[in-house]
Amino acid sequence: MSVGVKAHALFSRLLPEDDYWNFLGSDTVSEIGEKLRGTAYDEALSALPAAPHRRDLEAAVKSALFVEAENFLYHVSSPRDKFFRALTYRHEADNLKSIFRYIASGRTNRDELRRRLYMSKHSRISYDNMLSARDFAELSDALRGVRYCKVLAEPLKRLHSGEEHSLFPLEMALDIFVELSLYKALKKLDTSELNSLLPIFGVRVDLYNIYVLYRALKFYDLTPEETLNRLLPVRFRITMGILRELARSGSEDNIADALKTRFPRYAGLIQSALADEHPQLALERNIKRYIHEQARKVFAGGLPGFHTAVSYYILKEFEIADLIRIIECVRYGYDRHKAAAYLTRPIVAAGGETEWR
Repeated sequence: MSVGVKAHALFSRLLPEDDYWNFLGSDTVSEIGEKLRGTAYDEALSALPAAPHRRDLEAAVKSALFVEAENFLYHVSSPRDKFFRALTYRHEADNLKSIFRYIASGRTNRDELRRRLYMSKHSRISYDNMLSARDFAELSDALRGVRYCKVLAEPLKRLHSGEEHSLFPLEMALDIFVELSLYKALKKLDTSELNSLLPIFGVRVDLYNIYVLYRALKFYDLTPEETLNRLLPVRFRITMGILRELARSGSEDNIADALKTRFPRYAGLIQSALADEHPQLALERNIKRYIHEQARKVFAGGLPGFHTAVSYYILKEFEIADLIRIIECVRYGYDRHKAAAYLTRPIVAAGGETEWR
């Protein structure tokens, strides 16, 4: 119960919609930093100079998430703590992907890379060892003893030998491991907590598989069997029979048609994305928004409890991801209207119109 009450207090400190518009209207990264002071991110930004580098501001914002995760972990015991730790593994996966991409690109500025990472004191990964790796073989050595070692060994070996040139199989193996670990930890919760959280994490399984199918059909020349092998080995609402049908549908457009009668909400996510100027960005946003919507519903449901803390944490993750997108938008002078359109949280200016100075 205590974590649920704590989550309600933290929820009240999530950024209001007006702050999103205020940040998007900034002229510089430093201005965003100043505007963040006095919010829930004030303590995380306390050590930053008045004009922080973009990467340092992003790292400070990310650190706020792990402070809250550690506070929740202090109040829970097994199997809840194992589930909550499994939630944070996704950020370790993001760190690993950043390192994979740096090595693949041949870049050597490890200090810049370090700024991109989500650094948690609970992580068992030695980032010093990983950041000193010069190739995929050394990276594999740096992963020895880490939970990801076994599942990544073969993809890393193929990349180092030149048998594989794309990071897709490596990142896919990592994603499947992390999502499966999370789902297994979810299943060990008691029945009431499991049922409370399935609307978030069961839906994540369905939408993860839909997204993999979309990418496979749009970007890769894979057989239906190869595509199915890249899906999560767990199911929620979409059965294996339906997944086989989707894998054989022939195109990403046909996925929406095949889902229309059985899963209209899922079909709608795809259809609206395909009509967008940037379909893949729109589909990623639509999936995140749907999970965001589910998390808000779970947060508001029933008495405060563990499900409240988890759903709040999901909302906080999305808020931080949106802040990172806004910071990058301002730093590189991207179109603010387009940036707002691809945020996870739907924001609308007064009167339904986007207004700028």
